[in-house]
Amino acid sequence: MSAVEASRPKKRTRRRDSESTPRYPLPQFRPFQLCTLTDDIPVGANWLFEMKFDGYRAQAAISSSEVVVYTRNGHDWTRQFKVIVPPLMSLTKGSALIDGEIVAIDSQGRTNFSMLKTGIAAGMPLKFYAFDLLELNGEDVSSRPLLERKERLAELLGERDPDDSLQFSSHIADNGKKVFDTMCAGGHEGIIAKRADSRYVGDRTANWLKIKCTKRQEFVVGGYRPSDTGRGMASLILGTYENGKLIYRGRVGTGFTEAMRTSILAQLEKRSLDKSAFVSVPRDITRRARWVKPELVAEVTYSEVTPDGSLRHPSFQGMREDKRADQVVMEMPRAPATAANLDPRMGKEIASALGVTLTHPDKIRYPGTKVTKATLAAYYAAVAEKMLPHIQDRPLSLVRDTDGDLEQTFFQKHKLPGMPKAIHDGQLEKMSGKESRILWVDDLAGLIAGVQMNVLEFHVWGSLRQQPDLPHRIIFDIDPDEGLDFGDVKQAAIDIRGILEALGLQSWPLLSGGKGVHVVVPLVPEADWEAVKNFCQDFAELLARTDSSRFVANMSKARRKGRMFIDYLRNGQGATAICPWSTRARSGASCAVPVPWDELPTFKSASAFDVFTAASRAQESDAWEGYFDVEQTLTERIRKAVR
Repeated sequence: MSAVEASRPKKRTRRRDSESTPRYPLPQFRPFQLCTLTDDIPVGANWLFEMKFDGYRAQAAISSSEVVVYTRNGHDWTRQFKVIVPPLMSLTKGSALIDGEIVAIDSQGRTNFSMLKTGIAAGMPLKFYAFDLLELNGEDVSSRPLLERKERLAELLGERDPDDSLQFSSHIADNGKKVFDTMCAGGHEGIIAKRADSRYVGDRTANWLKIKCTKRQEFVVGGYRPSDTGRGMASLILGTYENGKLIYRGRVGTGFTEAMRTSILAQLEKRSLDKSAFVSVPRDITRRARWVKPELVAEVTYSEVTPDGSLRHPSFQGMREDKRADQVVMEMPRAPATAANLDPRMGKEIASALGVTLTHPDKIRYPGTKVTKATLAAYYAAVAEKMLPHIQDRPLSLVRDTDGDLEQTFFQKHKLPGMPKAIHDGQLEKMSGKESRILWVDDLAGLIAGVQMNVLEFHVWGSLRQQPDLPHRIIFDIDPDEGLDFGDVKQAAIDIRGILEALGLQSWPLLSGGKGVHVVVPLVPEADWEAVKNFCQDFAELLARTDSSRFVANMSKARRKGRMFIDYLRNGQGATAICPWSTRARSGASCAVPVPWDELPTFKSASAFDVFTAASRAQESDAWEGYFDVEQTLTERIRKAVR
């Protein structure tokens, strides 16, 4: 704590509100920005490092003297946290929404979760460490850079007495390793690393990272083992949720006081169940277990996760009431992925944590490389945050390679025997009225299940399975003749972008991982497939008419000689295109990677990224920033303009 306090400016002038400050409404609760667990400390002046507090995450909503304190689930806990309310009531005559953590500090100057639980019940002194500002005087500041938000928060809080229950959470720029070592040496839980230029996003992102001195997280209590005397509780049976199923994670029997055991047992006995809620539990555990409704959440430290997914050397820290049981999943560290640390061992651990069994995880998937099945699992874990919005709930075509030589690949669109459950199967009705069987994935488990099936390419529809008649995007696939230089392809993509802009449509470029570039146009799903396909065909034919020396709208190889085929056929219902961030079934383990327009001219080929460099790119700022925010439609005016 002293290390953090030492970094604070000695004086900070508090911003004073005018007597005429208007009354602003009380800010509404917002989803919290969450941290991604990693073992690697980022480097660079654009990273800010703060203490990782061991307490309850909270939002303080303020409107003059009115204060509401929200938990991470949006529950009003103002009464439970009443000891921190007085300084918040006098903070401003305007309004504010502040993100922070409520903690209890022990005699050693450390935040103590067990002590916090006691302190809430007994009304003991607590502290609210404020580390972010989402709203100020009716203005939404969440899209402003973090460093600016923290500066405004520091000004709002002003200089505060160390004994005040409201404190500013200071940070240190760069020097993350030194901050981490200092925190661990002082017995603290770890550090939080945040990008100084990042906006506030109510989700888990790689812009906020948590690096722990010890492994620690929440687990669902699904049962307990009675003591040998038959009275009392010997250990808790723990689990986490994966794909809606409760997965067994082992037992914890240490870290309890007798008072804790008595109190917890009373809660367990109220939740008795006849059958286990777990998918499966080892037989020797089942024999003496008593099952309970999986509603309670325990915080546990442990040394590591065994290959079968259980905890080693677990120790109980306390029960949590600020997190729902169905939100508890196994946290696996995600390292910034590079050629040096896209570790197959991490791929195996993540697959196990998600309930996906990787058979032959060390089998080479790309001849002449070190890319194994486990490497691919680690790759998809590294890119999942960026890839999932492009693939979730979209009908799929899979390219599989069962023998590992890239010679015998095949497409799969329907369910086959033995497919992992994380790849879903269903049906939908097409515009033609015919029923069609489809596959889709929802999450990282689905991507890694594809790895287990030797999937090397994920191809997606342009629509969601819930709205199969309304495409969400247009793709122009620039497919060059064999003799053309990649420079010709890049210039074609840039020219297509210019024409689309003249029509009022924004677009983004995708290096396909093969030979060409895809120009992708997101749409509000209003126009149907027939309208979209007709527009794309008219657009391609317009290019072929006006610049016939470069473009052709006919897929015939003979007519393409020396020119580029503008493949508009990917814009029909049931047609697919390679998903951004998917690997390709090509030598060298190339990937389809989104890039910004201003960087496109610098690439020498469409296969510029392999799994290692693509994973590293996914950790950087989003090349397609704004893609999912744009609202544009294929109007009749636009369609007429290209006929």
